Amino acid sequence: MEKYAPLRRVLKNILILFGLSLLIIGPGLLAGWEDLRQAERAMGEERFAAASSYYSLAARRLPWQPALWEHAAQAALSGGDPQAAIPLFERAEDKKALSPQGWLAWGDAYQQRGDLASALATWQAGIVQHGPSAAIYARLARAYRLRGDYPAAITAWHALLDLNAGDADAHYQLGLLLAAIAPELALPELMQAARLDPGLDAPVQGLRASLNAALLVDDRPYQLLISGRALAALGEWDLTAEAFRRTVIARRDYAEAWAWLGEARQHLGADGLPDLQRALLLDADSPGVNALVGLYWQRQGQAEQALAYFRTAMRLEPGNAAWQAAAGSAAEQSGDLVEALAYYKQAVALDPQGAEYWRSLVAFCAQYQVEVAETGLPAARRLLALAPQDWQSQDAMGQVAQVAGDPMGAENYYLRALDLAPEQAAPYFHLAVLYLQLGRAQPAYDNLLKTQKLDPDGPYGWQAGRLLERYFP
Repeated sequence: MEKYAPLRRVLKNILILFGLSLLIIGPGLLAGWEDLRQAERAMGEERFAAASSYYSLAARRLPWQPALWEHAAQAALSGGDPQAAIPLFERAEDKKALSPQGWLAWGDAYQQRGDLASALATWQAGIVQHGPSAAIYARLARAYRLRGDYPAAITAWHALLDLNAGDADAHYQLGLLLAAIAPELALPELMQAARLDPGLDAPVQGLRASLNAALLVDDRPYQLLISGRALAALGEWDLTAEAFRRTVIARRDYAEAWAWLGEARQHLGADGLPDLQRALLLDADSPGVNALVGLYWQRQGQAEQALAYFRTAMRLEPGNAAWQAAAGSAAEQSGDLVEALAYYKQAVALDPQGAEYWRSLVAFCAQYQVEVAETGLPAARRLLALAPQDWQSQDAMGQVAQVAGDPMGAENYYLRALDLAPEQAAPYFHLAVLYLQLGRAQPAYDNLLKTQKLDPDGPYGWQAGRLLERYFP
């Protein structure tokens, strides 16, 4: 047995050293595990700031788990604190522990902080580190579009489609960009998007009709103008402005293009008046130019000045229902309800198939309780016949029924509107008002809250807030 004595002494010394190391390291190790447990608990409870703090502590105490720095960063970002998340992502990258999803989120953090250049650089570095990524190319494409670098955005969408040719949204977004820059190349992408996702069929068909008509004419500025107007109808105002910018570069005396450029710039938060004034100088007898100038002044609250331009448009093109409806809106804004009603009636007479004109007439009769029985109700029925699956038709019918003294009918129409479009605030608000009139406090309260949630910064949300303060203080 004596020959094993040295071995026993060595083992005894090892055990002593191990025990000492546990005494030294053990508390930190146990604390690290506890921090990790608390972090995961906080994430489950959506206490993201606390989770980020616990993950950071765990990363310091468990240095062999450097990925915890990314967890800390992701938690901070989930909590809406990109400023705190960015250095945590940097720490994870310093430890060479940043995953492909981490690179994606790191760029998101920069973008949320308003640093688009750093976001782009981060996503590009993520591709260098981990190879091509469809998710990163999508981020790059959208960021380039935000910067107005449309060729770079097109390149990024192409790169994504090289990885995933079945991405319907990528085809659609690429088609929109091409419509603003090279309309002749847009249709294949748009049609492929609609084939892959039937939900895109409606916007694609509108663009398709406009592009087909435009491409029948061998005139590049005209093609861009028509394409730009189609993009405007979809609310793609940045691309709309780009199409019209390219139009006026190609043809400096194109009055209608200057007017549309002014319209697009207003939607982007800029002053479109200089472009509109230039359009008037180029062609004061253009109905479209006069109408767009009128729309500008109406937005400024100058209803009488707007009405003068709309009347000019009507004189130049008396058969256009759009100018009649625009004049009706301006007359309504000026307080001349008799004239407004006449214009709205003329609009539907000129275009009996135009649901938008019937909708304007119905809304006017309901809001001002004017000719509800003789005009409002028949107009609402006509609107329902033209567009029964449009939530706005059901909502308009509900408003007329409500002022006509049919609360049960009004409620049914509002509920049908919500069945068709549960994300729209207007029917919830109209339901709430109806319930207040009927003395049904709880459903009125519930619908006002829903209105605020869906339209926090819009007119319906604002009105809902006032009613909540008044009736449910």
